Parts: sequence; C-alpha cells; structure tokens
Amino acid sequence: MKNSLELSTPTAAIAFGLVIAVLMSFFFYWGVQRRKLEDLSNEEMSLRTEIEQLETIGNWTLEYVKIDKAVDFLSEKKLSPDARRRLTEQLWQISHAYSIDPLMILAVVAQESHGNPNARGRMQSGAYSGALGLMQIKLETAQKMAWRFGLRVHSEEDLFKPEVNVTVGTAYLIRLIGKYGNWKEALVAYNLGHSAVDRLLERGRPLPMRYYERVISKYKVLASRPIL
Repeated sequence: MKNSLELSTPTAAIAFGLVIAVLMSFFFYWGVQRRKLEDLSNEEMSLRTEIEQLETIGNWTLEYVKIDKAVDFLSEKKLSPDARRRLTEQLWQISHAYSIDPLMILAVVAQESHGNPNARGRMQSGAYSGALGLMQIKLETAQKMAWRFGLRVHSEEDLFKPEVNVTVGTAYLIRLIGKYGNWKEALVAYNLGHSAVDRLLERGRPLPMRYYERVISKYKVLASRPIL
C-alpha cells in the first residue's frame, strides 16, 4: 500500500507545472521591471545631458552678451553693428580657445586706444609711433603673430580691422604671458617691450606698475558692468 504522503504522478505533474508557471511569471515580471528601470535610467541620463547642454549654452550666451556689451561700451558707437558682431565673435572664440578672459583683452584695448579702431599711436615728440588700432600693434609685430591664427597681415590698413587687430594683439599678449608666466610682467612688457622688461629684471630693478594698474582698473570697471 502506498504512503499517504506520496503524491500520485498526475498530482505531482500538476504541482511541478504550477511551480514552473510561478517561476516563469516571476522572471517575466522581473524582466519587465528591469527594462523599466533601465528605461528610467536612460531617460535620467538623457535629461542630465540636456540640462548640462542647456547650462553650457546659457553660459556661452551670457559670455557672448558680456563681451558684446563691453565692446559697445568701449567703442562708444564707433563700430558698425557688423564690425561689433565680428569683433565680439572673435573675442569669444579666442577666449575659449586659449582660456583667456576676454574682458582682460578689452581692458588692454581700453588702455591702448580707448576703443577707437582707427587710433594711431604717437611718441612724446608728436611723431607717429607706428602703433595702430584697438590694441596699438605695430605692423612688424602683427605680421609675426598673424600666422598663429592663420591670418595674413599685408599692410597697416589690415590693422584697422578690429577683429584682425585684436587677434594679433591677443596673440602677442599670450606669447608674453607664456614668457613671463604671469599677467603683471606680461602687461608691463606689452607696454614697454619685452627687451626693456628683461633688462630691468636682469638688474633686479623694480618694474613700473602704472600701466598694469591702469589696465586692472579698467578690467574691474568692465567686469562690474551689468549684463542686462
């Protein structure tokens, strides 16, 4: 006689089938939930990426507006809307390509030419010094620097184009920063010439700080101006 606890073959088969069905249902439910979690995770990553992109675009927009406002402030309407746009775009691109504060460049512009794209430098005697345009660059220096940005500077007239002048002037300034390792000596060298600064440093003599202080003062004015 069979033990009462033993299941008959049909009953055991049914029980086994029920267990398999429960397990299959569980794994199906688990798979559905897993896919939902993966979809939610992907959506979250996508949203984070979009937010980061919007923040980046927002920062770029604010930087562009800040540069544009500073250019307009310095030029006092001396630039046409098209020239102002080209100059703003060029400064924005330079600042990102070389991690340089565009307002520092414009502070140099303010000190050198007061934002006048047609400025011609003069020596104490009254004779023209050869320094031209927004950043008061001489033709020889401009031609040496122009190749860094794939530009061609053929004549002095090219230096009266604001975007060209600022590009080669910034290239020269970046070179001086690389040489001296700091803004202070680089700006003094921009004003006096690097040979004069080298001689002063070699002799242990103090550098004249008036030009540097004036540029920093103008930078603070530009940086403190409201964007809107």
